[in-house]
Amino acid sequence: MPDLQTSVQYIKGVGAQRARALARLGIYTLGDLLEYFPRAYEDRTAMRPIGEVLPQETVCIRAMVAGEPRLTHVRRGLDLVKLQAVDETGKLFITFFNQSYVKDQLRPGETYIFYGRVEGSLLHKSLNNPVFEREDRAGTVTGRILPLYRLTAGVSNRMLAGAVEAGLDLCRDILPEILPETVRRQYGLAQAGFSLRTIHFPPDFAQLAIARRRLVFQELFVLSCALRLFRQNRERVPGLLFDRPDPEEFYAALPFSPT
Repeated sequence: MPDLQTSVQYIKGVGAQRARALARLGIYTLGDLLEYFPRAYEDRTAMRPIGEVLPQETVCIRAMVAGEPRLTHVRRGLDLVKLQAVDETGKLFITFFNQSYVKDQLRPGETYIFYGRVEGSLLHKSLNNPVFEREDRAGTVTGRILPLYRLTAGVSNRMLAGAVEAGLDLCRDILPEILPETVRRQYGLAQAGFSLRTIHFPPDFAQLAIARRRLVFQELFVLSCALRLFRQNRERVPGLLFDRPDPEEFYAALPFSPT
């Protein structure tokens, strides 16, 4: 049975090599992983029809692939996959650079959720290298609030988020409740399990605020308890007493009279 001191390498999707990369981020154990909070969040919940989006907007678009994606070898080191996607309000031109594999992933007649920054003009809207998921499988990289983590070489955001999710599933029943129940109820704070899962994978920003409030309060509570304990120990233990030296011998050794 894993606990919070379990090495991160035993978490699903990590392994020894990725564990060494995670160590550069200060993540060694399952507990370290769960307390490695996102640095920011990307809102991928906004779903807009093609006809309403404006150039420079970053949104999710539900659209059907209108034809067979075309793979073009422009030159050595540059491949393009181009296609059109449509919905009831308009059409969208999509281009993938050096991602030839998407030609076989995007099937004509099927509907996908595309996320990216809209380019072009009102009459010729386009997306370059969007992330996408089939409509019936959406929810991993589209249609959600995506946590963004500080990364290092060998650690992608997707891998780290997947490891956190696996870690939360492993220890859903063993997460310690640090705050006394009376304190938690007095200040209307969420439970530890809810707060940890929500800070990583918030279903909406209102619940994220609830989780963040709990975790900030907990950090300050622990710090306050530690400072109080430090003060108590300082008051209980007497300091060392030193004999006051006679300075006359020191003054007599000086070649001058001190001012």
